[in-house]
Amino acid sequence: KNANNTLFSFSINMSSDDDKKLPVPTFSGTPMPMNISLGDDDDIGEETTRRVGVAPSFAPSFDFQPSFAPGPPSFHATGPSFSTVPQKAAASPMSIPGPPAPLAPKRAGWVLRDVPTLPEFHPLDRSAVFVHHTSVTEVAERISDVLRERSIEATYDNIKAKAKCRTADNVDFRVRLYRGRGQYAHGIIVEVQRRFGASVSFCKDSAAILEAAQGKVPPPPPSFGTTAELPLVSDTEDDYEGDSSSSLEFVSRMLHHPGYDAQSLALQTLTSLTDVSKMGRKTARGVSSALVEPENDVGAKVVGLVVDNKNDEEETFGLRVMAMTILSNAINTVHGNVPAMLREQLRPVLLKELKTASRNPRMAFLAAKCLEPLIERDHAASELHAALESARTIGEARHAGLRRQADICIQIISRC
Repeated sequence: KNANNTLFSFSINMSSDDDKKLPVPTFSGTPMPMNISLGDDDDIGEETTRRVGVAPSFAPSFDFQPSFAPGPPSFHATGPSFSTVPQKAAASPMSIPGPPAPLAPKRAGWVLRDVPTLPEFHPLDRSAVFVHHTSVTEVAERISDVLRERSIEATYDNIKAKAKCRTADNVDFRVRLYRGRGQYAHGIIVEVQRRFGASVSFCKDSAAILEAAQGKVPPPPPSFGTTAELPLVSDTEDDYEGDSSSSLEFVSRMLHHPGYDAQSLALQTLTSLTDVSKMGRKTARGVSSALVEPENDVGAKVVGLVVDNKNDEEETFGLRVMAMTILSNAINTVHGNVPAMLREQLRPVLLKELKTASRNPRMAFLAAKCLEPLIERDHAASELHAALESARTIGEARHAGLRRQADICIQIISRC
């Protein structure tokens, strides 16, 4: 009788506790920082009701059934059954081990399980958004997907919950994830911080990352292989044949300057001079043709940055990427008509970048772009095919531009 009274009292207490409704999180109270975009259509109370539905009851209901058989009493719940009497494990037909199942392919991208809480006095950047009622894993997967589709090279740090990113225009930036504090603990804060470089396309990349993190459909990346529209000029201006020697002399003086900033500015200038979409076909062809000549001083300096990779990689990485970009622009502008000595000098370097695409997908993309007009004159296309297949696999997981460029090169090999 005492046991029945005790259990009856316990059931009443648990039921009364279950009737207390937990308060629904709202945005009232301490104001959110002004630089986090919450949106006017975020109805937290309605969103919570839709997601949760009827609140489940966690109060256990026990039925006490006394037994006069020898042995300890047994308590049976309405849900799972728990017994204090030791039982012998039942034999299972699956107990005989079979052949091991094949391992699932490892998912590429940003696999993140937890993020640190936003520090109390951390000033958020203006480009930050609040993503409510979404898991950390899903937000990180959305960010890695948009980085891959826009061909932005990224290195992920799961301990600090950040991604170190670099665009094709050499803009270095970070993507950081934080969990909100207090009443905002039900969401994730995504912040984009630019560290180095400047480009018009970075504004579009940053907006696409923040929209994708919120579950929205970001704008598509720029079309691959298309050139920007150039302003219309008169026939007299179009017939003008510029002299590339003065431009190369200016670049040569900056390249021989010992400072990093001067060399970086020189390579940026040369990148634009060899780009058809920025300077036009005639100007880019004139500079590119002079650049690939054997006795050209500027061309030798650019090739040396790509081939002689013996210096500190942290110091020369940005210069080497720009030098590889210049070579890819110049070789494609002259349609692969480069001296045989230069072709043989670049071939092992380009192959190495393709084989080590997992370390640097962006350099592998530029290497494949350099190889595109050179494949038809290559003496061992099968070796290139194997390296391109390996790079294509990496591009499928991390860099959409590398995947597309590898496909183009593989199609050229299949036609040869």
